[in-house]
Amino acid sequence: MEAKKSYPVSYYGGHVGAWLCVALAVAGIMYMLLIRGGGTKSMMVVLFLSLVLGLILAKDRKAYGDEMLKGLRESMVCVICVAFFMAGLLSALLKTSGLIEALIWVVAQMNVNTGFIPVIAFLVCVLISTACGTSTGAVTAVSAVMCPLAGELGIDMGLMCGAIINGSIFGDNLAPISDTTIASSQTQGASVNDVVRTRIPYSIIVGAISAVLYVVIGLQQSSGGSAVIEGDPTKAKSLIFLVLPIVLVYMMRRGWGLVSALLLSNALALLFSVVLGVIEPSVLFSDDSPVASGMIGMANVAIVSFLILMLIQIPDKSGALDAFAGWIVSRCKSIRSAELVAYFLAMSGCIATHSSTNTMVFFGPFVKQLMSDYKDEADPCRSANILDGVACGTNGLIPHGNPALVITGVATSVAGVPASFSFLNFIGYSFHCWGLLIIFLLSILTGIGRKRKKENVQSQG
Repeated sequence: MEAKKSYPVSYYGGHVGAWLCVALAVAGIMYMLLIRGGGTKSMMVVLFLSLVLGLILAKDRKAYGDEMLKGLRESMVCVICVAFFMAGLLSALLKTSGLIEALIWVVAQMNVNTGFIPVIAFLVCVLISTACGTSTGAVTAVSAVMCPLAGELGIDMGLMCGAIINGSIFGDNLAPISDTTIASSQTQGASVNDVVRTRIPYSIIVGAISAVLYVVIGLQQSSGGSAVIEGDPTKAKSLIFLVLPIVLVYMMRRGWGLVSALLLSNALALLFSVVLGVIEPSVLFSDDSPVASGMIGMANVAIVSFLILMLIQIPDKSGALDAFAGWIVSRCKSIRSAELVAYFLAMSGCIATHSSTNTMVFFGPFVKQLMSDYKDEADPCRSANILDGVACGTNGLIPHGNPALVITGVATSVAGVPASFSFLNFIGYSFHCWGLLIIFLLSILTGIGRKRKKENVQSQG
């Protein structure tokens, strides 16, 4: 008979007491985001108070503190946070480089029919978000140019906003330097390289369908005139920065770790910046340096990730997580059922926290544990892709997500756009976001794309 597993921490109220801390965190985050309109910093307060509640309910408070620290000493935590800082640095360098303006200049040279402008906005955001790994950054940069242009040319603002958000979600879901890609791969114990490789088919299929729909609808709504976009030809030299994401992926394919590949990409970005005159050498050592601002910009995400990972130790080290996973597994009749659980956890978590990254950090360890009961069928890359695809798709559809909040503010500032303009005006044009939810649901239900782990090992041998 198998010996009963012992756990280092117990709580007053047993497993209910442990989950009470998590429930407080989820309810508090939803309240701060949906009612108080808070952001990442308000989440820190809620998570801190949840940890204090855990201390109060813990029967052995010294053991409680020790287990919190043990959880943070796991290599996964270090990799996630260091990768966040390196990815934030590369993103800041790419945005400072003038790459965005260079892509706008390329579009300006096309002098195309206005009906193609939405799909061009979509593709520009695909490039920027894939290069920089951020959806919010891409939405902010492109909407400032494309939304006023849509107003001038009579392009449906909802269609334009949908194109911008969905192109930005494309890279947020796929880019190797995206915080969502890093979090989903590391929490599932998969390499970023393998995750990106296996994610490409889903992204390309949904992205291609979305692009076609933007062309069809754009041409249907077009008056037939040509778009006049102003571009700065001096920014064209910054197109060389597009090589950096390629270098990053290539080095990881050669066996480099994510952090090492990011360090090399950042070094090349700095070299290009200085050689092209994008950044003055003196600026590199100032308080306004993109090196500092890029890493500082990821500090809030890293802190929240730390706090969430500490919070997860409460149910994990008390056995409450094992008990809940066992309860779920007892009701899961197959790997399909387990993947559906992961699917809806990713969706509900993103709705609750409005953050796809935090959703994966929070639910990732549980999903990994859930999948461990299907060792011959579960693939860590697949579970990472389900979590990431569903969370990113959901984040582009919710009204309190950063993409919707940013672009609504930009759109309503355009002359002629009513103050009542909201996510309802562009949710119907969110083809890529809806597509991600649909393609992963179909993949789970049909089993397409599911491979036994043994088959994966043989294929890589």
